[in-house]
Amino acid sequence: MRASEIRLALTAAKADGKVTPREIDQLMLKVRDEGGLDNDERVALLKGSDGFDDETKQRLVTHIAAMGQKNGWVSVESDGKLASIEGRYANLTLSVPGLLARIGLFDNAFTLKGRATVDGTLSLTLDGHAIQVPVAKNEGPAAILEKVKAAMPTGMTGLLFGGDVSPNAPALFEGRAAGTLDSAAHLMMYKPEALNLLPGEKPLRVVVTGYGKFMGITDNPSANLAAKLAQIGVKGGIVEYRRLDVTPQAVDDFMKDMKAHPPDVILSMGVTGGQSQLEETPQNHLGAAPDGNGVMMTERDVIAGADDELHTDFPIETVEWALKKFKKRETFTSLSDPSYTADRSAYLCNYIGYNLAAEFGDQPNTMAGFIHVTDHTPANQLAAVLRAVVAKQLEYRRNPTTPLPVI
Repeated sequence: MRASEIRLALTAAKADGKVTPREIDQLMLKVRDEGGLDNDERVALLKGSDGFDDETKQRLVTHIAAMGQKNGWVSVESDGKLASIEGRYANLTLSVPGLLARIGLFDNAFTLKGRATVDGTLSLTLDGHAIQVPVAKNEGPAAILEKVKAAMPTGMTGLLFGGDVSPNAPALFEGRAAGTLDSAAHLMMYKPEALNLLPGEKPLRVVVTGYGKFMGITDNPSANLAAKLAQIGVKGGIVEYRRLDVTPQAVDDFMKDMKAHPPDVILSMGVTGGQSQLEETPQNHLGAAPDGNGVMMTERDVIAGADDELHTDFPIETVEWALKKFKKRETFTSLSDPSYTADRSAYLCNYIGYNLAAEFGDQPNTMAGFIHVTDHTPANQLAAVLRAVVAKQLEYRRNPTTPLPVI
C-alpha cells in the first residue's frame, strides 16, 4: 500500500475526529492484504497518526511492530470478507458456505470454525504465495487446516490446535492437538529456518514492554524502543510488543497475564534521566508519587512481607557480553560501570522490575528483566541484549537439565 494511499486513508478515518482502534484495525488489515509496509510507509503512517489519541496510536504501533517481524511473521490473506473485529482477531466470512474464519491481528493465527455445507475451495495467500485447498462437503476445520499446512510454501510450517480455546492459547503455540470432531481448529504459522529453529521446534514467546505517557512525557522512549525491538525481531522467537500505562494497576494486570500464560523471555523497559542500564537489584518499595494518570500512589511495599531487595532474573554476564562489542556504549551493567548504582526511584519502573524478579526469579522456563533507557539509547544495543538472552533461553529449553555456560 503506497504512502499516499495510507495518508488518504488516515485523513478519511479522521474526518469525524474520532479515530478508533477498530478503524485502525480495518486499515491495517487492508495494508496487510496489499503487501505490508516498507520503512517510508511506516514513517508516513506514524506521522499521519500524530493527531490520534494515545490508545489509538498505540494500537497502530502494535500493528506496525507485529508486521515488521519478517523472520517470524506470516501474513495471511483469504478470499473472505471482513465481518467484524473482536479484540485481537478479525472475523471473516468465507466463500465456502458453513465455514467461518478468524485471523490474528498481532500473531500468526488462522482459525476455522463450522463445517462446509457444500464442496468448495479455500483460497489463501501466505506471504504473497497463493494456495488453494479443496474442501469437501461436511469436512471439518482440523482436516481443512491439515491441508493448508501441507500446502504452505517452503520455509513455513505450523502447529495445529483444536477446540474453542481462549484467544491467547494458540498464540503461545500451545494447546491440544486438533481432532476430527472439533468444531474449531487453529493453525499457528511460523518460519523455523528464518528463526534458526531446529526441526520440530516451536518459537519462543518473547514479550517486550515499554511505558506510556507520564509527568509531561507524551512520547515515551521506552515504548518506542519496545516497538522497535518487536519490529527488528529476534532469532528463535516471536516478539510481542506491549505498551503499559504508568499505573500500578496496569503493571498488576500485565503480571496477571504473564503468570497465567508465562512467556519464555520478558524484557521490560522504562525511561530515566540517568543512564541506560540493567536494573540488577529492584527494591520492595513503591513511593508516594502521582502515576501516569495524575493519581497519587500510596507509599507501600511492592509485595507485602517479601524481601527488601531481589536480584534480576537476567544473567548480568550475558547482558554484559552482548554489550561489550559496542565501541560507544550507551547501556551498562555493574560489570562495565565502576560507579554503577541501582536506579530504583521507588516508581513504576522499580515496581515492575521487582514484580518480574519476584515471580520469575526462580522459574527457569521464563527469563525476565528490566532495563532503564534514555531518549538516546540505541535500539541496536538493546536488540543485542535481547538476542543474547533469547539464545540463552533457547539453549536452556533444549537442554533443561544441563547448566548453561555464560555466553
